Amino acid sequence: MPKKPSKETIFNNQVSVVKDFLAQRLSADNANDLAKEIIRGADGGSEILDFDEWFNNRFTPQVVWLDKNDYARAITRALPQALKFAGSDFGSTRQRDLGQLWTDTARGFLGEIAFKAFVEKNFGIEIEQDISMDKLIDDYISSDIKAVKEAQSGYRPPKINVSVKTGKFNARWMDEYSAAKIKNVNAFVFVRAGTAREHFVAFLKEVSFLKSKLFPMAEDLGELTPEKSDQLWNAIPKFEAVPAYVSGFLMKDKLNLPVHLLGWSLKGDENYRGQGKDTRRIEINQGVGILTAQNILSRPEIQQINPGGKIKMIIGGINSEINDKDHFYANTGSLSYGKENWQKFINQL
Repeated sequence: MPKKPSKETIFNNQVSVVKDFLAQRLSADNANDLAKEIIRGADGGSEILDFDEWFNNRFTPQVVWLDKNDYARAITRALPQALKFAGSDFGSTRQRDLGQLWTDTARGFLGEIAFKAFVEKNFGIEIEQDISMDKLIDDYISSDIKAVKEAQSGYRPPKINVSVKTGKFNARWMDEYSAAKIKNVNAFVFVRAGTAREHFVAFLKEVSFLKSKLFPMAEDLGELTPEKSDQLWNAIPKFEAVPAYVSGFLMKDKLNLPVHLLGWSLKGDENYRGQGKDTRRIEINQGVGILTAQNILSRPEIQQINPGGKIKMIIGGINSEINDKDHFYANTGSLSYGKENWQKFINQL
């Protein structure tokens, strides 16, 4: 009987297949890194039940490629939003510097741009996104689609409100933090944006900001010599296209909320090594719904093992402890995908 391949062998084989696909547009290193990320994310999100089916019928048909113009659009749209959010987060414990907030926010716009490209390429309709720069923070809870244009017709408002969420390639979960948006949205769409680690600096090189602005200034200040400027220039990678995987969607009216689906496992020990230390935790590895502590503890199967609510409950893969704030989660394996399902989505749009 042939020996069953190890998990490591299976993982490496899957990475190799995805790497070959991504390497058509990316360097070998970036293709390999992103291949590892997407396999970890998709597998962790219970998305890969049969690898060949996932790769051929879900992943590759739902990947779109974004170029430097798309990236420029994303960071331009992100800057005013990042400025507003930075001001609203002042004094918070999770405060990020503006540069990080800017690039993090830009990833969200990359996802929206990718979704627009995906729909327009595959379904023959045009989407208009709201790119106004004077919106209040509360305005961002509205639909991410401003208007829709079908063949032989003008633009019209969408029939449903759509939230387009974006994560990294290794994301396992689609999540929505805004309670107001959870209430107002009819459909959730999730996109993974495969940005390389050096994407922002590579873009600054691509648009010649470094060579035409920063390096000459540094030379005038005596910080760089022309030779050192050339060395730095050559050391910075070229900007590469960004693969964006439009992973799937959920229609809210098809969900039995507040908790539509829940898959979990109990980890740890009530009396760890006989020391009286309780290391137990409930790890949610699959789920769809508003996963608050109250909503989860109300389920009979959780009450049975956690009657007093003393056992910590976390979202698997991101180790985020569940609290009482409304927070919509959906593991990526729960999302609808495929041309037939997408066509039904478009018909409602």
